[in-house]
Amino acid sequence: METKNPILHILVVGFHHKKGCQVEFSYPPLIAGSEGKQECPSGWKYLPTLALPDGSHNFNKDFVCFNLPSLTDPHESIYGISCYRQIPVEKLKIRTAEMTRSTVQKAVCALLSIPIYGYVEVKLSLIAHAFFEQGDFSCTDILVEAFEQQNACLYSMDPMVELAPARLHFVGLPLRDLVLKWRHKLLILYKLLMLQKRIICFGSPVQPTCALILGVVSLHPELLSKGFQEVACVKTSRPMSPMPNFGTPLDETQKFPSEPTSPVKECISGDTDPQGESSGSASSTAQVTVQQMQHSQDTDSGSTSTTREITPCSDDAQLGSLEDAAVGRNGTNNARPALARETSVDTIASNFSSLCAIKPEEWMAPLKIFHEGNLCLPYLSLPYMDLLTDPSVKGYIIGASNVLFQQKRQLADVMIDVENAVIDVYDMDLKRQTQLSTEDLRFADFIIRNVQNPKEDAEGSEVWIREQFYGYMVALLKSSLCAEGSKELEHFNVHFMSALKGTQCYQDWLERSGGETNPAFEALVVGHPFAGTLSVADMKLRIAQTMQNSESGRKLNQAVNTTSRAVGGAISTAKGAFSTWWTSITAAVPATAPSADQSPSAQSGNAQSNNNNNGDQCSESSDCDDDPDPENSSYSDSDQSQSDGTPAPSRPIATAELITEKTNNIIEIGKEAELLDRKQKILDI
Repeated sequence: METKNPILHILVVGFHHKKGCQVEFSYPPLIAGSEGKQECPSGWKYLPTLALPDGSHNFNKDFVCFNLPSLTDPHESIYGISCYRQIPVEKLKIRTAEMTRSTVQKAVCALLSIPIYGYVEVKLSLIAHAFFEQGDFSCTDILVEAFEQQNACLYSMDPMVELAPARLHFVGLPLRDLVLKWRHKLLILYKLLMLQKRIICFGSPVQPTCALILGVVSLHPELLSKGFQEVACVKTSRPMSPMPNFGTPLDETQKFPSEPTSPVKECISGDTDPQGESSGSASSTAQVTVQQMQHSQDTDSGSTSTTREITPCSDDAQLGSLEDAAVGRNGTNNARPALARETSVDTIASNFSSLCAIKPEEWMAPLKIFHEGNLCLPYLSLPYMDLLTDPSVKGYIIGASNVLFQQKRQLADVMIDVENAVIDVYDMDLKRQTQLSTEDLRFADFIIRNVQNPKEDAEGSEVWIREQFYGYMVALLKSSLCAEGSKELEHFNVHFMSALKGTQCYQDWLERSGGETNPAFEALVVGHPFAGTLSVADMKLRIAQTMQNSESGRKLNQAVNTTSRAVGGAISTAKGAFSTWWTSITAAVPATAPSADQSPSAQSGNAQSNNNNNGDQCSESSDCDDDPDPENSSYSDSDQSQSDGTPAPSRPIATAELITEKTNNIIEIGKEAELLDRKQKILDI
């Protein structure tokens, strides 16, 4: 077989004010024998809309990851990475007549044969920067040189062998940032991916959406490196312009057997048709009418379309499930070995070391989540919306920036708001399946705490995070082999385990691995690595998860934040007013020295003579009332009321006593005025 280049094509996609998005340059040409300008294969007709995402005019730069079906092999996908830029026209050295706007929007795009998005993104960013800096878009020599050099570099690293999964596939995927932003919700997304539901991630700009989807995918063991071949492959029931048409040979119709029936199939909400329905039966209805297609789509959505507006589970129901799980764990123990019911650091490390010791090929990793009509499209533009309604498409996780995807709620079982980190599950059964168990919450909290306080190349690093999820997957699959009713199933949520057993990817893994007969699982203990008895910390984790994940909890958090801001503003205003008032009261009165022409002893003598002369009391009182300086009176109340009538010795007044002395003098003046008034009345009589 001919070896493909890691980088298949390098493109320039631009926005034309009349024609819209179009390929302006491609090397090698997308269509063999052409000039590689303004041409696209019919199977990739809408490739330019993927490279220039919806709403890109609102941003100066963005990165987009997307997937395309192969034009030559119905079981292979092509992986794309686009580096978008928007610059003012003034920065260009050479302008053309087509540049009628104030800005120019273009993207440098690379099509890959292996999913090494992050690695190529770093290189492509430098290439795009140099391409825009030269100011002449007709000069494409720099792109041709970059294409040759990058392929030579990747060939020297031999990315098609074992080196690629370790160094290239995970480059540029910000796992630590995802853990810190999504917290326990990252585990919900991890488990939700295994149920093969219809998931739409909405956000603009597109780069955070692509990073979320690819980051969650990379946490699944070997999925990005070995289970990503058919992420964009689907054999549609009718010819569609965005998809290549390969035809349907007879051997292809019998290649995939139907899915084995499962007693837990009724636990799954969503498609009423079997997941493993033969793709040939769909393609045999090529002459179906539009009315029949609409009817089949309505039947395919089934019960989920009637439960879109169901409110989230109540907090009491979630806490009740926690209590039921606790009662189940305290029951009788089965004969099979279980993990130690302790959550100490040493025990956790021992549990994960035994789980991670199993090699991926021993338990037949990965789970084929994206297979037989289950798609993974990190970004999807509006022209591809009809693809999602085709009966051959069973499930998907896609990224979108057009608001129409958000409004078409019948297209999704789960809608994810990437910017606000909100997961909306429309189906009640799916809500119960995605609810995290107490052990799951402990596992998520353990990862979050270590990521918040990381150690270099140890706890909290991206390699460490992937190891924890690897051990979690091994423990989950081992526990799934337990009989119905086993307490080990409760560790991962009984509803989730029942739904997982009915999925197409689990049935395929069960057939390939041999299940309980797999030698890798024989000596492995069963159960959750964080199994243990309930504690107050578990209740706190449950309440925190409920408050963050349920609609009622989000509304309560929003109300508390709004109220706290209002109360905080009122308290700040009150504190300011009180501080001003208190400062005015407690301000120190400046000390004044006695006048030079009157000593303290003379002042005391005058005050004593005023008390002894009854006949001249009125004139004296008027003098006292007109005295502008009450501090000249330097005696206390006891000094002025001595029985012997002799003047008390004078003493200096300290600065700290000035305020008290001033108040006492005012009181004395009031008392003297009252006595004089009484004496005047007696004299009048």
